Amino acid sequence: MDAAIAVFGKTGLDGASVEEIARTAGVAKGTVYLYFKSKDDIFEAVLAERWPGPFLEALQPDMASVPELYELPLETALQELGMGFLEAIEDNITVFKLAVSEAYRYPHRAEHLFESTFLKANRMVAAYLEKQAMMGVIAPLDAPLITARCLQGMLMTYILSQELLLGKKFTPIEKSDWVREVVRLFIGGVKAPQGDADCHQASSRVSKGTE
Repeated sequence: MDAAIAVFGKTGLDGASVEEIARTAGVAKGTVYLYFKSKDDIFEAVLAERWPGPFLEALQPDMASVPELYELPLETALQELGMGFLEAIEDNITVFKLAVSEAYRYPHRAEHLFESTFLKANRMVAAYLEKQAMMGVIAPLDAPLITARCLQGMLMTYILSQELLLGKKFTPIEKSDWVREVVRLFIGGVKAPQGDADCHQASSRVSKGTE
């Protein structure tokens, strides 16, 4: 698997060969054929075994169930979520690039990529934002999943522009700076009006005093 990822990452699926993969792995080509019928079969195995497992492991624990997250200021929490999301992709960037570049050939893998990773992360963030809306920290959301995906999309533009399109060669941008600006813009769009937030805080204090 490691040798295949290295070769696919260097040459792409079209430029790769079983012979090159075997040479990189330090085994005979015939040995590879004992386990795989073709380089396409190897590629399928790479996507099945190396994604989304490592991505999800890097993203754990489930952000929607971490009590400490709700104790952080909104800006800090979103920055931590954003950094965790981007770092999880960067840690698996070669396999991610392969999955994206060959999505048209392997639509079932593309669907799995979306459902098991991006949709999962999307729902985690949506649950967090819904809770923040209930607490009066942000304005009520008509479609939390869409709102969360907008945040996810702004974060993903970093991977698209800096990694996939090699924008880092022309405009080097620190990941932390990108996340900070994304969060600033996002909060500007969802933050509850100050009056509503003050009323909610006052209501909470009264409720706690009654208890």
